[in-house]
Amino acid sequence: MDVFDSQVHLGPGGAAEMLAAMNALGIASVLVDEWWGGDVAVPGCRLPNGAIRTSAPTAELAAMTHPGRFYNLVRVYPDDPECRSVIRLTRDSPNARALRIAPGLSRLELQRLAAGEYDAIFAEAADCGIPVFVTILGHARLLERIARAYPSCQIILCHCGMPPHAMQWHGVAQWEGRTDSVDYWKSLSRQPLQTAFDSVLALGQFANVMLKWAHAPAYFAGEGYPNLATRPFLRQAVDAFGAERVMWASDFTTNQTGETWAELLFALRENTELTRDEVAWVLGASARKILSIEV
Repeated sequence: MDVFDSQVHLGPGGAAEMLAAMNALGIASVLVDEWWGGDVAVPGCRLPNGAIRTSAPTAELAAMTHPGRFYNLVRVYPDDPECRSVIRLTRDSPNARALRIAPGLSRLELQRLAAGEYDAIFAEAADCGIPVFVTILGHARLLERIARAYPSCQIILCHCGMPPHAMQWHGVAQWEGRTDSVDYWKSLSRQPLQTAFDSVLALGQFANVMLKWAHAPAYFAGEGYPNLATRPFLRQAVDAFGAERVMWASDFTTNQTGETWAELLFALRENTELTRDEVAWVLGASARKILSIEV
């Protein structure tokens, strides 16, 4: 079975070790969101106006050294005055396959998303044929307008589209830094799981919206291999979106629930609540189709 992991992080010197693990586990390819930990502008730079422009030197070297095994996404920010140029450069790169934005990390950015300040990114991405991963953290309904406005833009909900989980909300509150941040994000994280996920499932009606199945053990209280508590929710996701619009990501490099890369993979590979065809789509075929990557 072809396996494509649609999110890992990678920093300097880590490609050889990651490739060895991929070979051992039977993972054909990965999509790298290069982040070295700490400052989100590293690797990259802060522009004079304070905007961030990232780079991916480790992922690019890995992709050139090991063709077909490593691909990368590019984080983009609406305040970058050359944002459209960055998107066009991404389109022309042989190994960059998607963009990523993260308005879900603060209410200010969510307000900007709702007000249309991210629309230029979706418009340019649509023109360039580049999918956009969106970290939305429990505010999935804000994407309904965008899905309708840009039907040719492929929008991928990061991390199951769910609110911050119990090990995450405090960090988001610190990042946002408002006087009421702790109360807001703590309350959001304590929504009933089904209530929160229903707003994500509602986006299944849009053919241009996809779901990245990542960190499910943390978001659905299913920690511990084989993550049985996550299975009913994945079944719902496949029913709502179709298996061809759900892609698996281990994000094992920042996995808060402690499973190994192998455990995250085989928990899904051995999921008996999906058909074998559905498993094949979720574990690899959907990502390759959406990201335009051949086997």
